Amino acid sequence: MRKNSSIIGYALFLFLHVFFLLKCVIDTTHFNFSVVLFLIILGLLLFSYTKLFREKFNAQGNLLEFLTLVIGSLLTFYLNNYLGWGAVIASAAVGLVGGLLRYIKPSSEQLKSVAIAMYCGTFVGMASTSLFDEIYYIFIASAISGVFYIYTRGLLIGYGGKLGSVAFSGVLATVLLFMLR
Repeated sequence: MRKNSSIIGYALFLFLHVFFLLKCVIDTTHFNFSVVLFLIILGLLLFSYTKLFREKFNAQGNLLEFLTLVIGSLLTFYLNNYLGWGAVIASAAVGLVGGLLRYIKPSSEQLKSVAIAMYCGTFVGMASTSLFDEIYYIFIASAISGVFYIYTRGLLIGYGGKLGSVAFSGVLATVLLFMLR
């Protein structure tokens, strides 16, 4: 994937964070920022998909990372909310399993990237049932986070908090999506 798709993914990522901060600071009772932000995100996503299909794209590797992110979030959500492990312990357990995947074949870069994607998914799965009362909300949030994860792969390398921010973006986008209905 070339830099253009990463920049578009970063712009989406940035819009969600700026929206959250504005929503916390500014009284939005007279103007609905949620609808405007949703339309901006929808436009950027459509534009980015047209760019993405023209670029060289590692579909198999990205699909595997996407799926492990979703699986990691669903496992963490289940352990956290249905088995009562707590968010931190559930995230740590699933993250440890993901981290051990790379030792199956230590020379494999793909298993290393899958482990990172699974750990990112655990942050999505840390959501409480008071926010998402059904498992399909977590599935949607993790799918959105997976898209953000793939789009922002080449950005913010070496900076702390990227995986948590990607998870936050997916959760926030899902909350906005269901808040608009």
